[in-house]
Amino acid sequence: MVFLYTQAQHPLIPKAHSPESDLQLASKISEFRQNYFKTLQSKIEEISCLDLAEEKQGLSYSYFREELDQSPEMQAANQRRSSLQDSLWQQVSEEIGKDRDRLAQEFETYAKNQERLELFPDLKIPVHQLKVDIHRMPGGYLQDKVDDFWQGILYDHGVFLYGQGWLGSLNDELGQTLIHHILQKYYPRLDPKKILDMGCSVGHSTLPYASHYPQAKTWGIDLSSSLLKYANARANALSQEVYFSQQNAEQTKFAGQFFDLVVSHILIHEVPCGARKRIFEESYRLLDKGGVMVHLDSKLFLSPSTHTARYFRDTEVWVNSEPYLASSKFEDFKTYALAAGFSAENFQVLSVPGYYAHQHGNHNPGWAAFCAVK
Repeated sequence: MVFLYTQAQHPLIPKAHSPESDLQLASKISEFRQNYFKTLQSKIEEISCLDLAEEKQGLSYSYFREELDQSPEMQAANQRRSSLQDSLWQQVSEEIGKDRDRLAQEFETYAKNQERLELFPDLKIPVHQLKVDIHRMPGGYLQDKVDDFWQGILYDHGVFLYGQGWLGSLNDELGQTLIHHILQKYYPRLDPKKILDMGCSVGHSTLPYASHYPQAKTWGIDLSSSLLKYANARANALSQEVYFSQQNAEQTKFAGQFFDLVVSHILIHEVPCGARKRIFEESYRLLDKGGVMVHLDSKLFLSPSTHTARYFRDTEVWVNSEPYLASSKFEDFKTYALAAGFSAENFQVLSVPGYYAHQHGNHNPGWAAFCAVK
């Protein structure tokens, strides 16, 4: 099965195309991924055997990395990874183009209510976020033009294809994971009245908080006005009440001690170590006493456990434009939390499986959550 879930067909999803084209592309990518890891593992075993024959022991990762980088098979495989990612965005762009008039009309309908959308055209974008188009997404997240919301549609549909439905029909896997596998289990008494999602993009992970904590007021912040315009319209289309604001998670405009819960979902691996430290500091400043911080991210990206996983992670830096994956050691996050003001006894790192994956029998704890109570 290629798609774990089918994509929820809310009004802002491209419809003027055959679902078979998405299935064909997803099948091609899925088959390639399986073959890629087989090839990578085979090359690592080959290198190990050759060097054991020469009585070399304790081979370092750097040695494997050098050998793998010089391998014609891996060079071709990595180029294919990039090519398939580009193909994904090209197909999504074409599907949006075929449905452009209807999408523009739907957006106009659902974007009319902008009472919960706050944009700051003069917001200074951190230089570190302007260096590359993350995930090779054409134009990146920050291609903001007047009345532009198209990057949001591109991101929403593209992320679903990239995740092949494993993130749920609404791409809300991470929000659901944090709520059900962390907050309910480890912080069952938490009853937040004000919630902040840092780096919310189009609100995939934000909306579950509005549903699960209807008594709370939920905010999502991001640097991109395009993503936030789309997020607001998408939330309206899905009848969810969330406040979206264009802000930098490293230094927000909110007053101190304003929130009971501060979260993020795969934001941490998208920024350099200095920004990570500032995000932890800002989380502490924003939390009221007794408030909870949880930053959820991929263990594969932050702490790969094998040479195979590490090589894949490290090559994502250039193959898929993920420049900051290895900018912090895993143990650094505790240092960031303590430096921000959290106490050691109130900080913990949890490893949990994905919400939807777990429901379908995949219990691999692939997500790491950096949690603290103020």
